[in-house]
Amino acid sequence: MKTFFIIVNPNADHGQAANVWEQVEQVLLTRQVKYEAHQTTHVGHAKQLIHLNFGKQKAENLKDRVVLVVGGDGTLNETLNALKHEAPLEVPLAFIPVGHNNGFAKGIGTASDPLVALEQILAATEPTYYNVGEYQETTHNEQGYFLNDFGIGLDAYTISLNANVHKHMRLRKILLKLHLNFLAYLVNVFTAFLNQEAFAVTLRIGDKYEFFKHARLVNIANHPYFENGIILSPEADINDHQLDLIIADNLGFFKFLALSIAIYFQKQLKLPYLHHYKDKNIHLIINSLEYGQIDGEEAGSKYYDIFFGTIKYPFWINIQ
Repeated sequence: MKTFFIIVNPNADHGQAANVWEQVEQVLLTRQVKYEAHQTTHVGHAKQLIHLNFGKQKAENLKDRVVLVVGGDGTLNETLNALKHEAPLEVPLAFIPVGHNNGFAKGIGTASDPLVALEQILAATEPTYYNVGEYQETTHNEQGYFLNDFGIGLDAYTISLNANVHKHMRLRKILLKLHLNFLAYLVNVFTAFLNQEAFAVTLRIGDKYEFFKHARLVNIANHPYFENGIILSPEADINDHQLDLIIADNLGFFKFLALSIAIYFQKQLKLPYLHHYKDKNIHLIINSLEYGQIDGEEAGSKYYDIFFGTIKYPFWINIQ
């Protein structure tokens, strides 16, 4: 029987994850499932837990382990990256989604109900391999992995604004009470558009180069789902061993409004100024300081000379 190493982010979904964990733990105790649970207290804590418990272990000691994350995409991303960098073998990863986005869970078919998701995990008898994105940024010598998407420009700027809004607890509570959280997100999208300057992008796929002088949005997706359930890359497929790239170029105000409407109806790929590519390997060069985001988390503002690809990683789940 597998032993679960559980990482709980009790602050996920405005603290609801703590209640979810109580329910999950009760099931584990009733089923007499072997587990060891840890609760995170700050960003980077999941990485520390993986380092301390997996970094110096021998591979044979980890063959019966599964790492289970109870939280949002940010904690899942942090855990995946820590396992890839620290563990001596690929330890299967499980996920009970807590929050409003959870794009990766939607992408692979994980149940939105935490207890049903737990049943999918406990029903697994072997790992299922799904694609995750991999990036190598040569300018800053950074390597990492993403489950959902890697964005530069407009979407990253929006996420930065959204993160800053949520730092104000009183405003956050009001928005949640009035069910206007999505409205705040839309306001941030328009704010980002008004402040995001166009930037030049060099794209290389295979032996072919393309140049964009006035890009506003660059997004590399592993599956269709973006923030707040938005489908940004409708043709992205988590099982096709490829990444989907979209670049919005020459995006004026009316084109931006048209793009917003098209995204709502999932018709954005028909727009002539939204360029779509699908490939196993993508190389981007951006020689201006631009906002970045990885799986919905801020990645700072920087220059980019970055290579993207995909790898397979084992996940402990039976979606049947």
